[in-house]
Amino acid sequence: MSAEKFDVQAFEKKYVARLQDRTLDWNVLKFQEDIDPKYKRAQMRYIGRGATANNDSNVIAAEHFTLSTMVLPAGCVGPLHLHDDVEEVFFILKGSVKALIQEEGKEEVHEIRLNERDCISSPPGVYRGIHNDGDEEALMLVMLGAVKPNLPTYPKGSALEELRIQRAKEREAIINGK
Repeated sequence: MSAEKFDVQAFEKKYVARLQDRTLDWNVLKFQEDIDPKYKRAQMRYIGRGATANNDSNVIAAEHFTLSTMVLPAGCVGPLHLHDDVEEVFFILKGSVKALIQEEGKEEVHEIRLNERDCISSPPGVYRGIHNDGDEEALMLVMLGAVKPNLPTYPKGSALEELRIQRAKEREAIINGK
């Protein structure tokens, strides 16, 4: 019985994602920006496709979670949204932002200041968002606790929620390879 030699090159090809091989995707959330320019931001995926389910072959295949970076320009907002199936982590790499937290069915939006190397984990069923109220762009790490998270929902009656309902069918087609 012979043991195969470990192939470090194959391992690296499968499990290493390098910055030099990635590009910022300013289009992945453009549907939000089209509703309001303050929602402009870019994602750079490293592990998995995230909740958007974009067909990005240049990522490490997710087994248990997704990981990406997000650029949030000064003055821009990641709108309130709710994941019903996963926790979501925001880890601030650069800049200072306000995390926005709202209980489902409640009106009040709570703000929590996050500075460089601060982290917040939002459990399923809680609306979360992020606002870069500073003068410089913010960079954050975003992690979702599932390989293919459900598409997030937005506050009822919002333009983003109406669009989400429409896009849900498109997302399923992408996931199912149609």
